[in-house]
Amino acid sequence: DSFQLEFREFREFREFRLRRHSIPPFIPLERLSRQFLPQNPREFLGILFQHLNAFVARRHQWEKFQVKIPKYSQILP
Repeated sequence: DSFQLEFREFREFREFRLRRHSIPPFIPLERLSRQFLPQNPREFLGILFQHLNAFVARRHQWEKFQVKIPKYSQILP
């Protein structure tokens, strides 16, 4: 999977701000960027990486479940 972030640098404030992204909407990107991005961009990226890895892992589990038990996977959303 590939996700993209585009930042804008504000030199006068010595910070980065998120400009565009392809992160799934259920990941709290706005909250994370407000909380971590101005002061600690590495921590922001680390936490975002954890969220994205969890999403990809859950999706992979769901795909494996659908293959192993197809009749039950059609019942669930």
